[in-house]
Amino acid sequence: MDTQVTLTTDGPVARVQLSGEKGVQLLGAGTRQRLHGVLEEIEQLPEINVVVFQAEGRTFIAGADINELRSLNAETGFENSQQGQALMNRVAALSATTIAAIHAACAGGGTELALACDMRVAAEDAVIGLPETRIGVLPGWGGTVRATRLLGSAVARRLILTGELVTAATALQLGLVDQVVSAEEFRDVVDARVNLVASRGPHARAAAKNLIAQFEGPDVEAQFQAESRAFAECYPTGEPELGMSAFLGKIDVNWASLRTP
Repeated sequence: MDTQVTLTTDGPVARVQLSGEKGVQLLGAGTRQRLHGVLEEIEQLPEINVVVFQAEGRTFIAGADINELRSLNAETGFENSQQGQALMNRVAALSATTIAAIHAACAGGGTELALACDMRVAAEDAVIGLPETRIGVLPGWGGTVRATRLLGSAVARRLILTGELVTAATALQLGLVDQVVSAEEFRDVVDARVNLVASRGPHARAAAKNLIAQFEGPDVEAQFQAESRAFAECYPTGEPELGMSAFLGKIDVNWASLRTP
């Protein structure tokens, strides 16, 4: 499945639209490259100070391309993690205020992108999570680090160790999103949030965003490196091949089979 990325601008507001086949958005290699291109465009437009990431259809972003992940090994897994982190870090580094408009299911890499944004608004029927442990890996595009830093270790453990997709209402309780609205009101509420943010001083917002990032604590680069190593080290265990094969085959995973002589 190929997901296209479209940039539209209106005054200080940029909207990044992801459009996949049958309304399923995936962050495959081509899509990640397209996102880099769009982010470069935004970085070169000083008038842009609000950026909205949005989609339509069955998902906001369903996550990475499982077939790509399945082809990795320890070496290429480390590279994949580093590349994914670079994309999410680029989103986080934008001086503009960023908003993830989560209208539907958001999982894996989609949640990692949402966590890299400043704000997350969800429709009430959306589900959100970091389900990578279901397929034998862990969130490797910054999700382990950001979930812990932004939500606390207890919430990060719940989301990552269970791999569950939580409802929007639960996500609000956990701090994973900051507002939940009905599907009928969703677009209007997102637009209202965009207009509210855009009405505030752009320099003051950029300065405050930079300060808040500093206040979150030191050594984030070391944490990203540790995440990449941990992601890569999943592959020699055989769990990714077993978990991803089961996922693609729509069958239950028998993790115990890896320990059978």
